[in-house]
Amino acid sequence: MKTSSLHPLRLTLAALSAAALVAAPASAHDAKEMLTKSVVEPEVLGPKVNVLLNVEFADKYVTPRGQIVRDEGLTIQPLLLAFVTFYEGDSFISKFKLVAGVWNDFGTEGVSEHAPYGSNPKTNYTEIDPIFGLSIGLGKVATLDVTYTAFVEQILDIETSHHLEVKLSFDDTPLLGAFALHPYALFWQELEGKSTAARVPYAVFGPSPNTGNDDPPGEGYYFEIGVSPGYTFKQLGDFKIEFPCRVLLPSEDFYGEWYDDSKFVGLYELGVKASIPLNFMPKSTGSWSIHAGYRYMSFVDNNLAGMNQFNAPGEPTDEVHQVYGGISVFF
Repeated sequence: MKTSSLHPLRLTLAALSAAALVAAPASAHDAKEMLTKSVVEPEVLGPKVNVLLNVEFADKYVTPRGQIVRDEGLTIQPLLLAFVTFYEGDSFISKFKLVAGVWNDFGTEGVSEHAPYGSNPKTNYTEIDPIFGLSIGLGKVATLDVTYTAFVEQILDIETSHHLEVKLSFDDTPLLGAFALHPYALFWQELEGKSTAARVPYAVFGPSPNTGNDDPPGEGYYFEIGVSPGYTFKQLGDFKIEFPCRVLLPSEDFYGEWYDDSKFVGLYELGVKASIPLNFMPKSTGSWSIHAGYRYMSFVDNNLAGMNQFNAPGEPTDEVHQVYGGISVFF
């Protein structure tokens, strides 16, 4: 009776032992390979997609290149960007993303559809700019962005222009901590058409009586260097204040030479920007934040100052002040 009662248990143990022998790796090498695959090589996932929506409001529309497009009413500029992350890791190439989106400008006051500025009819819809590019992280301390843009103008009979921007930005936080400068340098090239009104004085007035230049400028380029130091107040809900500054260094063709010989410095900009996350928003709706700021631009190149007579001011302008604010959400 005692022997027969243990017989089923012995059979079960024997079966489990046989299964273990069958499932066991044939060698130590096989065991190491199985461990490597299960621990070191995670399951391969598809690209990660994020979306940024930023809507900005300002008292005037001034391009980064110093063109004053609208100086009355409220300017509204929505930006929509999609980021497709194909890779993030600890190698020298720490990330690889594709970027695509669109930027628009609307205003409560209209801008002339045809030249000259101020004529009728007018439109509140000023511009739409498609954006395509890639972003590459370099060792987690720098980012290289290569971006194509087109300015599809809805005003003043301006033809669409095409451009390429290459930007290298640095995160110096590991070195300077709270006093990091976040420096960057970029190169901007006009591929086709002009992103400024540099050809307009030649078309309106003919050869320059100031420089003797009778050849309208071709596609130009510029370099830009800048910093954006700032500080985040953790005790105030991550309230952040920044002081962006930049200098634009144009080629001779970029602003042309109708009014004067070109200058080494085209413009410089000083500003202050405050932002704070809206932490009360549900995480399921994305990361929300609001910001407000002020910027001052000084137009050093007389050709840039002069050509603004064909834009919103209607007269040569050598400086501009702008206040702005906005709201953004990142999914």
